[in-house]
Amino acid sequence: MDIKWTEDLTVGVDSIDDQHKEMIAIINNLLQAINRGDARDEIEKVIAFLKKYVEAHFLMEETLMLRIKYPKDKFLEHERKHTQFWETYNELAATFKKEHRSPILVNTIKNVLVGWFVNHICQTDKAIGVFIKKEGKDTKAYGY
Repeated sequence: MDIKWTEDLTVGVDSIDDQHKEMIAIINNLLQAINRGDARDEIEKVIAFLKKYVEAHFLMEETLMLRIKYPKDKFLEHERKHTQFWETYNELAATFKKEHRSPILVNTIKNVLVGWFVNHICQTDKAIGVFIKKEGKDTKAYGY
C-alpha cells in the first residue's frame, strides 16, 4: 500500500513539502518492490538515497528554524529527533553491510521509514508550518 500525499502531510513550506514528496516516492518504490518480491535490489538504492536526503533535508529544516527564530525548546527537540533518526539510519546501514538484503532487514527498513517519516511529518514538521503561519513569517524571504 503506497503512502498518499494528503493535506495531513503538508507543512506549508514548499521546499520542505517538495522534499517530503520526494521521500514518499522513494518509500513507495520500496513498498512496490516488496509487493513484487524484489525489494532486496531496492534496499541498496534506499540506503544510498537516505544518506544524501537526510543530510540535506535535516540541515535545511534546522537552518530554516534558526532563521525564523523558532522557539529554542522546540528547535532542540526537533534536532534531537533528527539525531535519533541519524542513529537509526547508521544502524540500518551497518546491518545492510553485514546482512546484505535479508528479508528481515527489508521489513525493518520499511517499518522504520514509513512509521518514522509519516509520524515525524505529522507531528514535528507540521509544527514548523503552524509557527510560520501564526507568526506571519514569509519563508520566501528566507529562501524557502
